Amino acid sequence: MDRFDLPDKRWRIVKDWVIRQIESGDWAAESKLPSIRTLARMFETSITTVQRALADLEADAYVSTVPRVGYFVAASGQAKPASGFDFSSVTVNVNHAVVAMLSQAASRTTASLSSAVLHSDLTPHVLLNKCLSVLASKADNTLTGLVAPPGLPALRRRIAGLMLTRGVVCGPDEILVTSGDTIALELALEAVAPRGSTVAIETPTYYGILQTIERLGMRALPIRTHGTQGMDVDHLEEALKLKKVAVIFLNPTLQNPRGFIMPDETRARLSRVAREADVPIIEDDIFFDLVPEENRPRAIKSYDSSGQTIYCSSFSKTIAPGYRVGWCVAGKYREAILAQMFSRNLAVSSLAQNVLNEFIGRGYMDEHCARLRSQLASLTSFVETLVRSDFPEGTVYVPPRGGFIHWIKLPGHTDMAALERLASERGCHVAGSGIFFADGQPSTGLRICLGTTLSPSVIQVLSVIAQCAHLAAPPSGERLQRVQKREEPA
Repeated sequence: MDRFDLPDKRWRIVKDWVIRQIESGDWAAESKLPSIRTLARMFETSITTVQRALADLEADAYVSTVPRVGYFVAASGQAKPASGFDFSSVTVNVNHAVVAMLSQAASRTTASLSSAVLHSDLTPHVLLNKCLSVLASKADNTLTGLVAPPGLPALRRRIAGLMLTRGVVCGPDEILVTSGDTIALELALEAVAPRGSTVAIETPTYYGILQTIERLGMRALPIRTHGTQGMDVDHLEEALKLKKVAVIFLNPTLQNPRGFIMPDETRARLSRVAREADVPIIEDDIFFDLVPEENRPRAIKSYDSSGQTIYCSSFSKTIAPGYRVGWCVAGKYREAILAQMFSRNLAVSSLAQNVLNEFIGRGYMDEHCARLRSQLASLTSFVETLVRSDFPEGTVYVPPRGGFIHWIKLPGHTDMAALERLASERGCHVAGSGIFFADGQPSTGLRICLGTTLSPSVIQVLSVIAQCAHLAAPPSGERLQRVQKREEPA
């Protein structure tokens, strides 16, 4: 059995990889491709599989062939089919890898930088404890009673106020309090997309939504995604014309895993394209409060006049990871999502809701988030300096404009499996990037999560990763021998 024996035909994996080398600019126009035998060895597959992929690439005008010489990138450079983009949907295959990653991260005694969790040293324990003390003195029975969906009215009023900072005008009745952001996303997806339908996603994207797509028996349609602009709206628009897409999912603000912020003009256009195609949007905006005030965009939801955008967020990345309190502004899907919450008994902790209501009401949220943003900015400056001085030549790092998700793109020839093994031998856990791609195949991208203070242990882990990145890079003469699984648009 081939190494890449996934539900999709194996030749597609080879084809997609070649396309990414061309579209990323790594393979210039008229440059020669590796031989069929070399590609077969790289992907541990048969020559017949590679030939099938190359035949399809030639039919789509990505490559041309010279008899008895080989295959070459088409003379037009980044050649594409007539439509301009690939519209192949993918059977998602990441859950097993995500579970393994989370299990390994949880078992580590050293600092783990693979999970996007706000650590205890950045959590406002003192302020939360003050709120708990105030609530305890009131002897309010609602603290231990059941608060049924849609959630605590007072907290929903506070959230409606927070939504104004995102450009969204809504009332408390439009807000549903959920058990965290991921549950909100899952409820939203189930409300708008039946089993077997296609979900348009960023690539790479948050592995949690990929797990949900996989669990619900849906398919993913990866949309070309730029490292600074976000989802390519041209690609999306063509996809909506040519394929039946049930919903668009994206994380446009401090995107997980690449950290970019989609510009306002792109958000407005995307919203308009979705409205014209009558396709709903699920907007994951969990990191909004980590964006410096001068860089803050408007939520995509703010451009929605038809109620077809579902906005999801949470307090987990900013205030209290353990409280598991999130929310969604569900638009015209409110009743469908609320029905799911009742049927699955998805009531949220009344104590957690009351504490957060008190926390926001006392002005603690603004105070805490301002301090948090300052601390995270210092970490970003440190990472930028470290990458420049200690990582291999050719490493690409675009510092995020806020938050604690960092995407470091190592040189294309880096042996990522070796890097993970070397880091593990030195007591550090490095998560593979395949969990952020629908087909589970990795790139040379490395997600580093720094939701913590800059301690000696964190510096040590980062230094070990830099050392291992050097060790995993073979001599330049061997670069084409390595499988650069995937490149993301710059």
